[in-house]
Amino acid sequence: MAASAPALDANIGTVPANNSRIIMFRWGGLTPRNNPPWPNTFAANFTRRMGSPSVAIFGLINWDTAFTARIYFIQQVELLAGHILQSYSSNTKIVIRTGQHYCCTCDQVPNFKRMYTRLRNQHFNQYLIDILQKKLGAAYSISVWDVSQIAERRPYAARKEMALACPYNHVRAELVDVENSLLINHLCN
Repeated sequence: MAASAPALDANIGTVPANNSRIIMFRWGGLTPRNNPPWPNTFAANFTRRMGSPSVAIFGLINWDTAFTARIYFIQQVELLAGHILQSYSSNTKIVIRTGQHYCCTCDQVPNFKRMYTRLRNQHFNQYLIDILQKKLGAAYSISVWDVSQIAERRPYAARKEMALACPYNHVRAELVDVENSLLINHLCN
Protein backbone atom coordinates (compact mmCIF):
# COMPACT_ATOMS: atom_id res chain seq x y z
CA MET A 1 0.00 0.00 0.00
CA ALA A 2 1.46 3.38 -1.03
CA ALA A 3 1.93 6.04 1.61
CA SER A 4 -0.44 8.96 1.25
CA ALA A 5 0.69 12.54 1.15
CA PRO A 6 0.38 14.42 4.44
CA ALA A 7 -2.85 16.39 4.77
CA LEU A 8 -2.56 20.11 4.25
CA ASP A 9 -3.25 22.19 7.31
CA ALA A 10 -6.59 23.95 6.99
CA ASN A 11 -5.04 27.05 8.57
CA ILE A 12 -2.48 28.21 6.01
CA GLY A 13 -1.03 30.59 8.62
CA THR A 14 0.24 27.61 10.65
CA VAL A 15 3.63 26.17 9.77
CA PRO A 16 3.80 22.50 10.81
CA ALA A 17 6.52 21.52 13.30
CA ASN A 18 9.98 20.97 11.76
CA ASN A 19 8.97 22.78 8.56
CA SER A 20 9.57 26.23 7.17
CA ARG A 21 7.51 28.50 4.96
CA ILE A 22 9.34 30.13 2.07
CA ILE A 23 7.84 33.11 0.30
CA MET A 24 10.18 34.77 -2.20
CA PHE A 25 10.02 38.17 -3.83
CA ARG A 26 12.64 39.56 -6.20
CA TRP A 27 13.07 43.29 -5.80
CA GLY A 28 15.64 45.55 -7.42
CA GLY A 29 16.31 47.04 -4.00
CA LEU A 30 13.90 49.67 -2.72
CA THR A 31 14.40 51.61 -5.93
CA PRO A 32 11.76 53.02 -8.29
CA ARG A 33 13.07 50.53 -10.91
CA ASN A 34 10.77 47.80 -9.54
CA ASN A 35 7.77 47.00 -11.68
CA PRO A 36 5.41 46.68 -9.90
CA PRO A 37 6.72 48.91 -7.10
CA TRP A 38 8.06 46.96 -4.09
CA PRO A 39 5.39 48.30 -1.63
CA ASN A 40 2.74 46.53 -3.76
CA THR A 41 4.02 43.26 -2.28
CA PHE A 42 2.78 44.37 1.12
CA ALA A 43 -0.37 46.05 -0.22
CA ALA A 44 -1.43 42.64 -1.59
CA ASN A 45 -1.57 41.27 2.00
CA PHE A 46 0.59 38.29 1.09
CA THR A 47 0.87 37.05 4.69
CA ARG A 48 -2.93 36.76 4.90
CA ARG A 49 -2.94 34.65 1.75
CA MET A 50 0.25 32.64 2.33
CA GLY A 51 0.86 32.80 6.06
CA SER A 52 3.76 34.46 7.82
CA PRO A 53 7.17 33.01 6.96
CA SER A 54 9.50 31.51 9.56
CA VAL A 55 12.35 33.73 8.32
CA ALA A 56 12.30 36.92 6.24
CA ILE A 57 15.58 37.78 4.53
CA PHE A 58 15.97 41.30 3.22
CA GLY A 59 18.86 41.45 0.76
CA LEU A 60 19.08 45.03 -0.33
CA ILE A 61 21.75 47.71 -0.77
CA ASN A 62 23.41 46.94 -4.12
CA TRP A 63 20.65 48.37 -6.32
CA ASP A 64 19.85 51.06 -3.76
CA THR A 65 23.44 52.24 -3.56
CA ALA A 66 23.83 52.18 -7.32
CA PHE A 67 20.62 53.90 -8.36
CA THR A 68 19.09 56.00 -5.58
CA ALA A 69 19.89 59.13 -3.65
CA ARG A 70 20.59 58.73 0.05
CA ILE A 71 17.45 60.64 1.11
CA TYR A 72 15.26 58.45 -1.11
CA PHE A 73 16.82 55.32 0.41
CA ILE A 74 16.22 56.62 3.95
CA GLN A 75 12.54 57.25 3.17
CA GLN A 76 12.14 53.78 1.65
CA VAL A 77 13.81 52.02 4.60
CA GLU A 78 11.40 53.80 6.96
CA LEU A 79 8.50 52.65 4.78
CA LEU A 80 9.86 49.08 4.70
CA ALA A 81 10.12 48.96 8.50
CA GLY A 82 6.48 50.00 8.79
CA HIS A 83 5.38 47.35 6.30
CA ILE A 84 7.32 44.64 8.15
CA LEU A 85 5.68 45.58 11.46
CA GLN A 86 2.22 45.43 9.87
CA SER A 87 2.76 42.24 7.85
CA TYR A 88 4.93 39.72 9.71
CA SER A 89 4.11 37.91 12.93
CA SER A 90 6.53 38.41 15.82
CA ASN A 91 7.62 34.77 15.35
CA THR A 92 9.24 35.65 12.01
CA LYS A 93 13.01 35.95 12.27
CA ILE A 94 14.33 38.92 10.32
CA VAL A 95 17.68 38.54 8.53
CA ILE A 96 19.33 41.60 7.02
CA ARG A 97 21.64 40.61 4.15
CA THR A 98 24.20 43.30 3.51
CA GLY A 99 25.13 44.37 0.01
CA GLN A 100 27.95 42.65 -1.85
CA HIS A 101 31.46 43.96 -1.46
CA TYR A 102 32.30 46.68 -3.98
CA CYS A 103 35.75 46.99 -5.45
CA CYS A 104 37.67 48.51 -8.23
CA THR A 105 35.26 48.60 -11.17
CA CYS A 106 33.67 51.39 -13.09
CA ASP A 107 30.26 51.33 -14.69
CA GLN A 108 30.46 50.00 -18.22
CA VAL A 109 26.75 50.15 -19.03
CA PRO A 110 26.04 53.51 -20.70
CA ASN A 111 22.33 53.73 -19.84
CA PHE A 112 22.57 52.79 -16.13
CA LYS A 113 24.90 55.42 -14.59
CA ARG A 114 25.53 53.80 -11.22
CA MET A 115 26.47 55.86 -8.15
CA TYR A 116 28.31 53.00 -6.50
CA THR A 117 31.40 53.37 -4.31
CA ARG A 118 32.83 51.23 -1.56
CA LEU A 119 32.18 53.81 1.19
CA ARG A 120 28.66 54.52 -0.09
CA ASN A 121 27.96 50.78 0.04
CA GLN A 122 29.24 50.58 3.63
CA HIS A 123 27.15 53.61 4.64
CA PHE A 124 23.92 52.21 3.14
CA ASN A 125 24.61 48.82 4.77
CA GLN A 126 25.10 50.37 8.20
CA TYR A 127 22.07 52.63 7.86
CA LEU A 128 19.80 49.71 6.94
CA ILE A 129 21.08 47.62 9.86
CA ASP A 130 20.80 50.46 12.38
CA ILE A 131 17.28 51.52 11.39
CA LEU A 132 15.80 48.03 11.16
CA GLN A 133 17.32 47.08 14.52
CA LYS A 134 16.02 50.30 16.08
CA LYS A 135 12.52 50.09 14.57
CA LEU A 136 12.02 46.30 14.71
CA GLY A 137 14.36 45.06 17.45
CA ALA A 138 11.73 45.08 20.18
CA ALA A 139 9.28 43.01 18.11
CA TYR A 140 11.52 40.60 16.18
CA SER A 141 14.65 38.53 16.41
CA ILE A 142 17.01 40.27 13.97
CA SER A 143 20.27 38.91 12.54
CA VAL A 144 22.77 40.38 10.10
CA TRP A 145 24.09 38.18 7.28
CA ASP A 146 27.13 40.27 6.41
CA VAL A 147 28.15 39.01 2.98
CA SER A 148 30.22 42.12 2.23
CA GLN A 149 32.79 41.16 4.87
CA ILE A 150 33.56 37.84 3.17
CA ALA A 151 35.16 39.61 0.22
CA GLU A 152 36.24 42.67 2.22
CA ARG A 153 38.60 40.58 4.33
CA ARG A 154 40.34 39.03 1.34
CA PRO A 155 43.71 40.46 0.26
CA TYR A 156 43.44 43.46 -2.07
CA ALA A 157 44.87 41.52 -5.04
CA ALA A 158 42.16 38.85 -4.64
CA ARG A 159 39.43 41.50 -4.40
CA LYS A 160 40.72 43.27 -7.50
CA GLU A 161 40.94 40.00 -9.43
CA MET A 162 37.35 39.22 -8.46
CA ALA A 163 36.15 42.65 -9.58
CA LEU A 164 37.97 42.57 -12.91
CA ALA A 165 36.33 39.24 -13.73
CA CYS A 166 32.93 40.97 -13.91
CA PRO A 167 32.49 44.63 -14.90
CA TYR A 168 29.15 44.72 -13.04
CA ASN A 169 30.82 43.81 -9.75
CA HIS A 170 28.99 40.50 -9.35
CA VAL A 171 30.50 38.14 -6.81
CA ARG A 172 32.03 34.95 -8.13
CA ALA A 173 30.28 31.61 -7.57
CA GLU A 174 32.76 30.31 -4.98
CA LEU A 175 32.06 33.32 -2.73
CA VAL A 176 28.32 32.89 -3.14
CA ASP A 177 28.78 29.28 -1.95
CA VAL A 178 30.55 30.55 1.19
CA GLU A 179 27.84 33.17 1.77
CA ASN A 180 25.10 30.56 1.48
CA SER A 181 26.93 28.13 3.78
CA LEU A 182 27.15 30.83 6.45
CA LEU A 183 23.43 31.54 6.15
CA ILE A 184 22.50 27.86 6.37
CA ASN A 185 24.71 27.38 9.43
CA HIS A 186 23.20 30.46 11.06
CA LEU A 187 19.62 29.35 10.45
CA CYS A 188 20.21 25.74 11.52
CA ASN A 189 22.34 26.32 14.61
